[in-house]
Amino acid sequence: MAAQPINDESDNDTYPDVPAIPAGLRIPPPHRRAPVHHQPIAATGKAPAVWLLGAHGRSGAGTLARIWAPAADADGGWPAADRYPGVVVVARTDFDGLTAAQDLVLQAAAGLIGEAILLGTALVPYAPGRLPKSLRRKAEIVAAASPAVWQIPWIDDLPLHPRSELATWSPADPPPPPPGRMRGPVSSAASPQPQLAAVGMDIFTAARTAYAR
Repeated sequence: MAAQPINDESDNDTYPDVPAIPAGLRIPPPHRRAPVHHQPIAATGKAPAVWLLGAHGRSGAGTLARIWAPAADADGGWPAADRYPGVVVVARTDFDGLTAAQDLVLQAAAGLIGEAILLGTALVPYAPGRLPKSLRRKAEIVAAASPAVWQIPWIDDLPLHPRSELATWSPADPPPPPPGRMRGPVSSAASPQPQLAAVGMDIFTAARTAYAR
């Protein structure tokens, strides 16, 4: 579906519907923003409760949309015309990914996302282990500008399965059993990973709260 780019903030005097930009806020240039979808992305079927907006290519948004049943991929833009317009920006925790996430969070802070609602940012690890100090600081900057931040855990076997075979999680699913010392690791294709289910439930709850306001 073709998305229409939003007006630049310089058009405020000509187009009164364009929101005023908060003073002092750094706004990314138009080519670093995501477009605003002025037509619904979800044309048929059950409307997703949450949209996942990948800040860049291979962000992990498509994989998470497959795992979390209430979510869907936002097709690269802000779902301003959908029934449930809540958005989670998804980005890898490398330098470029965090920079792209910051751009989208600042775009939202400037009110340049139509009727979409930024719920928060999901940060997907680019590698196992602790982030280097420079990237931790950059992630903190993204977190400071975002309504919420969800840290996606590193799961060893997740890249080993085709996306189409990954197990899905739904808010109606029973809570996962507590980890046991005698139980081996669970395949991501056999059952939703408990860590991802917990994050999915937190995001679903955030969306429900936002829509109730």
